[in-house]
Amino acid sequence: MSPTPQRPVAEIRRDGNRLRHEPSLYLRQHAHNPVDWWPWGPEALGEAAARACPIFLSIGYSSCHWCHVMEGEAFDDDDIATFLNRHFVCIKVDREERPDLDAVYMDAVQALTGHGGWPMSSFLTPEGRPFHGGTYFPAAHFRHLIEQVAALWRERPADLRAQADRVAAHVAELPDWARQPAGPLDPAWLEAAAHHALDIADHEHGGFRQRQKFPTPVKWRFLVSRCRDGDAELGPLVASTLAAIAGGGLRDHLGGGFFRYTVDAAWTVPHFEKMLYDNAQLASLFLEAGRTLDSVAYTEVARDTLAFLVREMRDPDGGLYASFDADSGGHEGSYYLWTPDEVLQVAGAADGPALCALLGITPEGNFEDSGSSVPSRRGSLETGDGRPPAWADPDAAGGAFARQRAVLLAERARRTPPGLDRKVVTAWNGLAIAALARGGVDCGEPAFIAAADAAADFVLGHHRRTDGSLGRSSSAGQAAGDGILDDYACLADGLLELFLATGQARRLAEARALVATALARFAHPDGGWYLVPDDAEAPLGRPLELFDNVEPSGNATLLRVLARLGALTGETAYLREAERVLAARGGLLVRAGLDVAGWLGAAQLLLSPPAVVVVAGRAGDPRAAALLEAARAPGPDTVLAVLVPADGADRALAAAAPALAGKRTADDGPLAYVCRGMTCAAPVADAAALRALLEP
Repeated sequence: MSPTPQRPVAEIRRDGNRLRHEPSLYLRQHAHNPVDWWPWGPEALGEAAARACPIFLSIGYSSCHWCHVMEGEAFDDDDIATFLNRHFVCIKVDREERPDLDAVYMDAVQALTGHGGWPMSSFLTPEGRPFHGGTYFPAAHFRHLIEQVAALWRERPADLRAQADRVAAHVAELPDWARQPAGPLDPAWLEAAAHHALDIADHEHGGFRQRQKFPTPVKWRFLVSRCRDGDAELGPLVASTLAAIAGGGLRDHLGGGFFRYTVDAAWTVPHFEKMLYDNAQLASLFLEAGRTLDSVAYTEVARDTLAFLVREMRDPDGGLYASFDADSGGHEGSYYLWTPDEVLQVAGAADGPALCALLGITPEGNFEDSGSSVPSRRGSLETGDGRPPAWADPDAAGGAFARQRAVLLAERARRTPPGLDRKVVTAWNGLAIAALARGGVDCGEPAFIAAADAAADFVLGHHRRTDGSLGRSSSAGQAAGDGILDDYACLADGLLELFLATGQARRLAEARALVATALARFAHPDGGWYLVPDDAEAPLGRPLELFDNVEPSGNATLLRVLARLGALTGETAYLREAERVLAARGGLLVRAGLDVAGWLGAAQLLLSPPAVVVVAGRAGDPRAAALLEAARAPGPDTVLAVLVPADGADRALAAAAPALAGKRTADDGPLAYVCRGMTCAAPVADAAALRALLEP
């Protein structure tokens, strides 16, 4: 039998590869490589089939430090590129555009190696089935690896195909307990998961016992909610963790916002990329902590974070950008680091030493061996009475710290800034819309609500298609990728939060439309929802993402939206669907614990449904504002409060939620209606009476 004829391949593409016109910044960053890259698609897979050669798949994202390192060491090397071009079809994927591909191939890499991360490097059959993989490889190791893989494909292709079949089967398999029901929802499951946090906690530094510290907001939001009833054991752990997140090096104490994670257990030295999804979720975490734990300090952390998003990550047309790079001028973190001399030079001899003490900037430094420091807020500035001087108060508007912060920021702006990926991702904008809308209410900042409104208009205007489906992302007007479950669920959650902040009936209608599409096109027959819709390309089958990670899973978010929509609209179909899915996947809640914290939070909403407060009145009426303030005080999930038109004649609201329409004012002012489930109390006209109705 004669060998399959192969097409000739380019040794080196000096004219630039196929990525130069892609919308993804990450793909365009590799357009100059001598590697003959293809974007993922039928053309690339067809090329691999025609050449009967394996695929080298590289997945990463634009702000990934080690992605840049591997590019410089391996993909810019002419010898490595020549070998890759001769023996492989090389495909580059932006994980933020194609999270579905990232999910299945990351599962494969973790199954093969026991760990994962980015850049992700996978070797596939021409049909796209993985048989080997890893993450970052130094150039010499990578060259040896691709030579081995090419030789094995030439000599033992059947063995590699058999390995690919085994990996694909493993990726598609769920643990038995994730497929099993566990009876009716039981509050004991939530209590057990919450108190397991005490067993795995880092009681010295806050957070969980990890060599590197990731903030995992979805877990801490659930644990904060458990503190609402005054959990004496969880309270200190939650407080110490929030203090570590807000006061350590994870936070940019000058420019605002949070970095990705810290490389040490003490929350000191961050990996310097800033992601929209982290900052949106951390803002929501601190807003919830501010309400639940009655802490203005937590609310101020959220305010500072949201101000950063609006100031530095916002498209002129309203969308919110994906990320800031970890590198600045080719060096990781250089934009953010300080020495005492640099601080003294710009802050002056009077305030400079105190500022260094406040921000933990020391001659020894804390960043590698550079003598530079990552600023924190752990320093002590004690006066004779044991209190920090008034000028150092970071929350004092117009105070000396604010002025010195501005001085340091002006100096920092003279440095080479990190790159900004202007990609607008649907799901991440949904997370940000929710945080901004809630923050606008809690912080008394109408600008945040306006930013949430503009972001919603941008995403719905640019990413929603005529058939009601969603696109995943866009860059400079170029759309990329189909929406996954997370996009529908997170955007619906953001629109629901925006409705609660503004009373705009169209936002509720838009959220309901997205939920209807998700329920129709993503449903899994055994309960829950697939990651991709029913017509999606799925090289290893349609993935089912059940576990929460750095973001809540699309399943968890959709469950939360169903629970809140059911409470808000009074339509029990939403609640029945959420209850059905939670019952079908009950084994997941029992066995996975905090790894499905988002599911646990949704279950908590079903076990303890939020009260719904409808204030009928006019926007701008101080009496209506007082009723809303009283309603929103207990916490973001224990009460859903919204202002509706005073005459009850809003047709859009009647169409979107008949149960909310028709609420009228008294002759002399606004009224508040309180409903729990299908039961509503008589309306009240003053805040004290409303607070009494809302008491547990």
